[in-house]
Amino acid sequence: MKKFSILTTAVTFLALILGNLVVATDSGDACGTSWPFCNGNVIPDFTNYHVLIEYSHRLMVPLLIMLTGINAIGALYKHRKRRSVFTLAILSLVVLVLQSLIGGFNVLLGTPPGFTTFDVTFSQLLLIILVLLSYSLHAESVELSRTSRESISMSYRAFMLGFGVYVAQVILGAFFKHSRASNVLLDVPAIEYLITSEYLAKIIYSLHWVATFVVIVAAIWFVIYATRFKYHVTLSWLYLISLLLNAVVGFVIVVTGNLVEASSIHMLLSTVTMTIGASILGGYWFKLRRKPA
Repeated sequence: MKKFSILTTAVTFLALILGNLVVATDSGDACGTSWPFCNGNVIPDFTNYHVLIEYSHRLMVPLLIMLTGINAIGALYKHRKRRSVFTLAILSLVVLVLQSLIGGFNVLLGTPPGFTTFDVTFSQLLLIILVLLSYSLHAESVELSRTSRESISMSYRAFMLGFGVYVAQVILGAFFKHSRASNVLLDVPAIEYLITSEYLAKIIYSLHWVATFVVIVAAIWFVIYATRFKYHVTLSWLYLISLLLNAVVGFVIVVTGNLVEASSIHMLLSTVTMTIGASILGGYWFKLRRKPA
């Protein structure tokens, strides 16, 4: 189940990347409301790249549902006595169902402004849960003395502070984009708006950048502790670098008004960062254990 769990997580990651591409290229309505088909056809016209992107994403959903279901059932069957595995497996199924329903309603309702925020939230949550489930299935662990536990707990607190704010920042960023507040702020026309007030758009944008500052400071703090205590050193640096790249691309979006290519890169980096963060969390929760006295 360990390798299959990693495969499921990888497919989920790819599905999220496709979903990000759908959003960044405004391809969500390319297949109409005939979900799960495309404009009423099983094989649509692929000469339109919007159709190709949206339908590829739709076809990924059944595969993801199948893999996640098998992964959860297999984990429950083989490791049902382990509370962490049981909880994460059940959560993966619940979140998958909710995310699928939200995605379906999003299409059937014609992608109303702001609604895709829910899709992004549950998609990222599913990715985190699957990464944690993969870690919970691996038996390898590191024994820690009491002194080591107390030391590493400092790096854990630094990480949790930043990662918690980062998750909230991603959701806020998704709302900023999908409510069309970004269009208002950058003066880019849109068909529908949830937020039309420039003042409110500036508030959301400011909160997003305040969160960015907090997350990066916490990440630097985490790198210092991780390097000092020699645990999660590589992941801590990857986490910090991905956050910095996210900030740079976000700045480029605002300066250039590029809501397609730059937004695609921004969303890709956000998903990568979330995966790295979930891996760090999994390492803390499932790879450390107390050394026998």
